[in-house]
Amino acid sequence: MFLAFGDSHHYPIVLEEIEVIILREKPSFFVHTGDNFEDFQRLLKKTKIPGYGVRGNCDRRLFADVPEELVFNFHGFEILLTHGHQYGAKNSQDRLVERALELGVQGVIFGHSHVPLLKEEGGILLVNPGSIPLPRRGSDSCYAKIFVKNNQLLGEIHKV
Repeated sequence: MFLAFGDSHHYPIVLEEIEVIILREKPSFFVHTGDNFEDFQRLLKKTKIPGYGVRGNCDRRLFADVPEELVFNFHGFEILLTHGHQYGAKNSQDRLVERALELGVQGVIFGHSHVPLLKEEGGILLVNPGSIPLPRRGSDSCYAKIFVKNNQLLGEIHKV
């Protein structure tokens, strides 16, 4: 099992809350969907749990050398991690699904909209963990758990 967070936007009190969640849940690793890559670096250091992070649209100037997307393997499933701004993720997941099919991945974890989402489309698991400090469109503060059960890639959205 691993955890997904995103759009933390450098709220110190929220970072402490995320640290507690990571240490309580004891994931194999965690991912951060960007907006604020510095938060991801701090979480790595504080929790000593490995992770993957990408640059979001608010990270462009400070972290120009950090990739906007990356693919990693989890129990035989290839997963794309991206912030999603470059794919119009606030309004639609169509371009994310196209990118996933192009890359041959089975899952996409993304952020940008600050709205939690968990659905399967075109055989691709789409997961947006939402935002703990800045949820939008009436959503709650959330994060996601991703795991494999019965040889299926699955996820859950958890309220904070």
